[in-house]
Formats: sequence, C-alpha cells, structure tokens
Amino acid sequence: MPRRIFLLFLILLACRPAWADGGIHLVLSEAGAAHQEAAEAFRAALDTTRPVKLWPAVEVTPDLIRSLTRGQDLIVPVGVRAARLAVEHHAGQASILALMIPRAVGEGLAWPAGPGRRKMSYVYIDPPVSRSLDLVTQAFPKADRVGVVISPENASVARVLAQEAARHKLGLGLETVTAPEELAPALRRVLQESDVYLLVPDALTINAANVQNVLLTTYRHRVPVVGFSQGLAKAGAVVSLYSSPAQIGRQGAQWARRWLETGDLPAPQPASEFSLAFNRHVARSLGLALPDEAGLRRGLGASE
Repeated sequence: MPRRIFLLFLILLACRPAWADGGIHLVLSEAGAAHQEAAEAFRAALDTTRPVKLWPAVEVTPDLIRSLTRGQDLIVPVGVRAARLAVEHHAGQASILALMIPRAVGEGLAWPAGPGRRKMSYVYIDPPVSRSLDLVTQAFPKADRVGVVISPENASVARVLAQEAARHKLGLGLETVTAPEELAPALRRVLQESDVYLLVPDALTINAANVQNVLLTTYRHRVPVVGFSQGLAKAGAVVSLYSSPAQIGRQGAQWARRWLETGDLPAPQPASEFSLAFNRHVARSLGLALPDEAGLRRGLGASE
C-alpha cells in the first residue's frame, strides 16, 4: 500500500466516531412474557449485523450496569427496574434507550448528563393524550365530559390533558391525589360528572393493588373506562388503546438504527404503532354500542 494511501487510511480510522463500533445491550427488568416480547421484536426489527447482547433480569446488577456503560455502547433497558439501574449506575459515555416505561417515570429519572442530551431517550407506554381523546370522541360520540384522577407524578400530563380536552371540545374533570386513601373519594367525585373515565399510567392511581376496585367503582357509576393496556380491557375497561410490547420493541429498533447511523437518539415519544382491545361484555352491560374495530382504527388514523 503506498505510503500516502496508508496515511489517509489511518486518518479516516482516527476520525471514525466511537459509537460507530459500539455494541448494543438489551437489559431486562424481569423474566415476564411482555419484556421478552419487546426484546425479541427489537432484535428481529433491528436488521443489522451488529451483535445484540441480551442480559436476563437475574444478571442485571449495579456492577453490570457500571461495566456496560463505561464505553460508547447503546444500553437498551426494558422496563422500569432496568431503566432505573441504567440511569442511577451509569459510569461512562454509553447511550441509553429505555423501552416500556411510563412517561412519568422517564420524566422523573435523573438522566446522566455526561454523554449528552441526544444520547438519552425512551419509548414510553402511555398512548398520546391526543390519540386517547380521539378514541373517546369516536367510541363514545355522546360523551361531553371525561374524568381523570392522577397523582403529582403526572403533572406534565395534566397540562396536556387540559389543552387536548379543550381542542376536542370535551369538558375535563381532573383531580390530583397524593395518597392512596384519597383515591376512592376523588374517583367518586369525578365519576358523578363524567361520561367517560380515562386511565393514565400512574403508580398511585392505577396499580395491581387497586385496579379491581377502580374498575368496580366505575362500573357501579355506569361510566365506561378507556384503558391503556390489553390487561385493563380484560379486567373491565370498555376499550383500551395501547402499544403492545412488540410494537414498542420495533419502535426501539428504529431508533437504534438511527443511533447506529448518527450516534444520536430521538426525543422521548410513544410508539407510533398502536392496538385496540375491547370488552364488549361490559359495553353491553352498560348499554353501549361500540363501533367496529376497523372503522375505529380508520378514524384514529385519519385524526393523526
């Protein structure tokens, strides 16, 4: 190789950005099917020769995170536990792309500043507020007022709810609670003046310990519920708008491809793909006639 060409090769090699050779690490929060589904969809959609290492939940420790984040790799935590560990024990210049976390959790994390703002992002599980209220107006065309109960962790969502409710010409009954014992009375007050109740991912107002009581209370008030997961539809929400783990995983893969090309990540967003789940038994019990799924999907797509 002529000396000049060799020197040019060395210069180009030196100018190659560090992230261009970085690895990708999927870090699971738990061994559940949902997290596995997101991880498998991510790997299948990434479509790259770059190896993707999968770390099961039992191996994910602070020491592992410190080791993985020292370099220029991309760390992809799946779920809240892994995201918190990745942020709290970040020890270098690695990028972080968290999947399957609530928006409020992402906003509340103390993301490391060292790698830079464009190196930290997440695909959150919350459906966009605009899409949720589009669903309310199309699935329940006679509804004039939507009720929501949240905790202070969703303060930013409350502001968007107010804006979007006004844009959709819907009244908004919104209460904020700060303790579990405040939820039941707040829920009853909101339901007395609501045509539809909207569930928002919130660690205080909707969780495994209270979900049955919340849905039973809405049913007794004969107020249909719009949920944010397939499980909520099975439990009693009349309709749920959500992005599945696989859809979130595919969105993450799109962003990882961008990282491979540019070294940067997009700003936090929900997944663009979405699914609908219905509980038609509850709908019939409430005397509601729901539109067909295909028509509802077309309507939501047209709204966006």
